[in-house]
Amino acid sequence: MVQQPAEGPGKRLEPRTATRRGVAAAAALILTATGIGSAVAATQVTVKNPGKLVAVGPVNTEYGFPAWYEDSNKTRVELCLDGENPLCGFLPGDIPNEAAPISFPGNFPDEAFYMLAGSDLDLPGGGKAVLVLGLEAAFANSVTEGDQVVFGRQRIVVKGGPANTTLEFKHPYGTITIDTDGTGSGKLVEDISPAIGNFGTALKSNIGPFLKWDPAVAPAAPEGYLGDPNQDHAVTGSPFNYNKFSVSGGGLALETSQFGLQGKIATNRGVSADGAFLNGDMIDVFATSGPESQLQVDGQAGLFETTPMASDPGSGRYYARIKVTGTAPEGIKITNIGDKPASSSTVKVAKPSSIAVTKATFDGTALTVAAVSSEAGALTVADLGTLDNPAPGTSAEKSFPVKAPPATVTVRTASGSSASLQVTVSGGAATPSGLDPVTPQPDPGPVVDTGGGTGTVTPPPTGPAPVTAAATAATPTLARGGSVQLDGSASTGAVSYKWRQVSGPTVTLSSDTAAKPVASIPFYAKTTDTAPLAAATAGPATIELVVTDKNGTTSTPATVQLAIQTDTVVLDPSSRHRLGTEMRIQGTSTIGGTAALLVPATAVVIYDTTPGRPVSKLGTATVDTLGAWSLKVKPGPGRQVTSVLVQSSRGGTAAGSISLR
Repeated sequence: MVQQPAEGPGKRLEPRTATRRGVAAAAALILTATGIGSAVAATQVTVKNPGKLVAVGPVNTEYGFPAWYEDSNKTRVELCLDGENPLCGFLPGDIPNEAAPISFPGNFPDEAFYMLAGSDLDLPGGGKAVLVLGLEAAFANSVTEGDQVVFGRQRIVVKGGPANTTLEFKHPYGTITIDTDGTGSGKLVEDISPAIGNFGTALKSNIGPFLKWDPAVAPAAPEGYLGDPNQDHAVTGSPFNYNKFSVSGGGLALETSQFGLQGKIATNRGVSADGAFLNGDMIDVFATSGPESQLQVDGQAGLFETTPMASDPGSGRYYARIKVTGTAPEGIKITNIGDKPASSSTVKVAKPSSIAVTKATFDGTALTVAAVSSEAGALTVADLGTLDNPAPGTSAEKSFPVKAPPATVTVRTASGSSASLQVTVSGGAATPSGLDPVTPQPDPGPVVDTGGGTGTVTPPPTGPAPVTAAATAATPTLARGGSVQLDGSASTGAVSYKWRQVSGPTVTLSSDTAAKPVASIPFYAKTTDTAPLAAATAGPATIELVVTDKNGTTSTPATVQLAIQTDTVVLDPSSRHRLGTEMRIQGTSTIGGTAALLVPATAVVIYDTTPGRPVSKLGTATVDTLGAWSLKVKPGPGRQVTSVLVQSSRGGTAAGSISLR
């Protein structure tokens, strides 16, 4: 039986039965079944369709979502963000102020779509099965910067169908089976994947290629759009060449070719701000976009004028050099004025390091390191020693006798600035190959000298040779979340090893009986924590080694100390909570006074410690490569927050009051 579409205009797509608040609390893959008993296992996706979306465009920093997504047919779609355009499919209430243009974040919808398709089947007895297929832009918690997610969704909801049975549904992107309960209800929702800021996860979903109105069926799709969400129409684009929605099982055999379809074909190319680097009184700015885009660096009053960017034809690369008057800005904004509406991207201005490593050469016997720093004071070569710095701006050079140089040399100043350089090998003999094994000869027994000479014979030593333990570590420091190899192989007479920790922060040993175990220390705070942790144990971790010889004699203990490296967390005094408007808590995390690219990135957990009520978790933030972190929530908690505690995954903590203004 084929379900015929109703006469006249189709139904408006209405997938928004609830807003997308709390997406982050959901799993990346959600399979929700309402069936009961042993049949629940049948609610599942049985035919999948991954990989039909192939590319994601640069993020438009005006609203924090990608400029476009591209499918395997080279079709690109973008968000349709015009509240007055019926082809964008917004429903009453989607936009906070429908009389004003859409703007982020104050007048932005909870959800918007790159593509949204829907269809439904009327079931006997007044029931219905509703299908939704979409590539959705939404927010994990609220419409706020840093909360954006994009995911591919397929959803089928059944009401009033055959009771206690398994139904099989086919649609353009695959097949789904759903168990119904005693009322004939069932559901499956699959979202892949709501990951904050990770817009590539949606490429793994079952959505794609994008559906389009079938050009062989009149009327034609509106120019520049996949279809019109306000009327049902036949579609095309299924990778299985099945452009319908059908159900079978439980005595049913229904299908329809009619879909509501929304999607705007991308005209925007977007822009990615790749870098901005301060060089004296100049800033060198780099960006990428589609070939023949029109990019400009937006001017900043009193610092520099708006400047167009140059490009090589067809390359997609863009560059500008800008002369700055006064203090360099913290960030640069690049706008693609050829996009309608214009897209933009921002990037922080990277300032030059106060140190440069100019030489790192190994000649087979010594590693020679040279560096130039604008700071006074000694320079530290990681794991090797110090360079005497004769004066700021002059070269400091030293040779370190080593047999095994590092692959990269890092030099730090007294203030914590650092620079690195790959080691170049200039000479040295080839390392000898291993010797062939020697077959042991039979034991000849005691050797007695009975000669009649007048010299004295020194008797052989009596008793076993002494057994001694020796313990070292590959590096003297251990960072939170890291590991280091211990080495007891230099012990004498040892046939067995026994390691144990005697003091300091708890570390884990890969083995307590190996000659060279690995010591690891866990991260301190975790983003899954729900309450503050007790203060971390201070001081170095002391690990003891005792070895035993073949006669069972044990050595006196040898110890190795590992300094536990933690970050320094600082709460920015500008942190505030404006009750009912915004909460913004921010600060920095550095190790040894220096920001660095860490894998994984440092995370901080922020707690409300306002006096007079229980401590509660406010949220988490990730530390960027410049050492900054920020938790921004609009409108924020309903109770005034006056003080906070910050705990870092790398061991640092900070606490303090925040502003109410």
